[in-house]
Amino acid sequence: MMNRILGLAALLLLTGALQAADDNNPINASKGDANFYNPHDSVNPNVEEYVWKEQATELPSYPEDDNLIEFQVTRPNAAFRYYIDADSLSYNPADGIVRYTVVIRSQRGASNVAFEGMRCTTTEYKTYAFGNGKGELVQPRRKPEWKPILKDSYTRYRNDLYEFYFCNIHVLDLDREKIIAELKYGRPKVLESGFH
Repeated sequence: MMNRILGLAALLLLTGALQAADDNNPINASKGDANFYNPHDSVNPNVEEYVWKEQATELPSYPEDDNLIEFQVTRPNAAFRYYIDADSLSYNPADGIVRYTVVIRSQRGASNVAFEGMRCTTTEYKTYAFGNGKGELVQPRRKPEWKPILKDSYTRYRNDLYEFYFCNIHVLDLDREKIIAELKYGRPKVLESGFH
């Protein structure tokens, strides 16, 4: 009989402890409770806030033709060809930025060169430097800012780099070698999109 009473008392204590723990659960919280989370709020009180910080960026050397990897652009302007400089290509897991030098070359041989960064998590890019036509990369006078990647005709290459090469969901544990492989051998994915 005594064992039954002790067992019942233990069960009541355990039930009370579980109920108290359940009362502090954010899923069961009511509006107005300290731990209530409304998914439409910008801050979740139950999650530690993450603050993203961009790592320092050094300009690469000016691209050489031997290091250029041509990539395809959906709905391309036939007057241009698009390349990534393999030597400048990098991925930094600390800030999640793919950095690269892009070369856009006309049929007549004129080139536009830019050193850029791309954030897959936010679908943004930043231009760190431009080619000056004298074989040098120069930084703009204004501090570069992150801008949304658009699908317009002239800068469509950024959207395609984002969608098919740099931020491709089929590439897990992103690194430089995997991005180069996507640039060299991932072209059928672009052709399969139906935009060639």
